[in-house]
Amino acid sequence: MSISLDVSKFKKISISDIKEGHYIVNLGPVIEAENMETHYNLIIYRMAEKQVIKFENDTVLVTV
Repeated sequence: MSISLDVSKFKKISISDIKEGHYIVNLGPVIEAENMETHYNLIIYRMAEKQVIKFENDTVLVTV
């Protein structure tokens, strides 16, 4: 079985440019982004709950 995937809507985006409302591929919608001194906290709505995921400052993510 082949799966077709339209990747034309995917964008690479720096963690510093992530904002509320972005949708992170394979994670979910961003509810809040916090710039900490050593990392970023993204609060994402996933599996019917809020989850905090930490990322290094130089991370690049894929959004839709």
